[in-house]
Amino acid sequence: MSQPEDNNSGQQPHSDLGSELRELGQQIEQAVRNAMESDRARQLQQDIASGMQEIGTQMQSALKAIQEDERLRKLAERGQQAINQAQESQAAKDFQEALTRGIAQLNDQMAAFVSRLQQSAGGDSAATGETTRLDDDK
Repeated sequence: MSQPEDNNSGQQPHSDLGSELRELGQQIEQAVRNAMESDRARQLQQDIASGMQEIGTQMQSALKAIQEDERLRKLAERGQQAINQAQESQAAKDFQEALTRGIAQLNDQMAAFVSRLQQSAGGDSAATGETTRLDDDK
């Protein structure tokens, strides 16, 4: 009869373990809730929000200052003039023409390649030669 007592005593620590784990879970849950609801957490959230607003305000001020700065406006105008002059130069025109010719040649070669692919897919054996079966069983 001592064996059933051993079984009961063996189950008692198990049920204690389960209840202790449940209690630990509840304690952790409560601690997290308290931390989330604490004044420190709220203050941290407010600090982060106000910091982000301040960054946004500073960015807007900086962009406005850049837009209103006469030196930067003149620099942008000179840059645009340089781009326009480069586009109008003979070297730029020559480059564009050479690029156009190269792309046209590439297009012609791709069209010929696609045509050959379509012919071989259409059953034209003259384009690829005679097919030799490697498997003698079939």
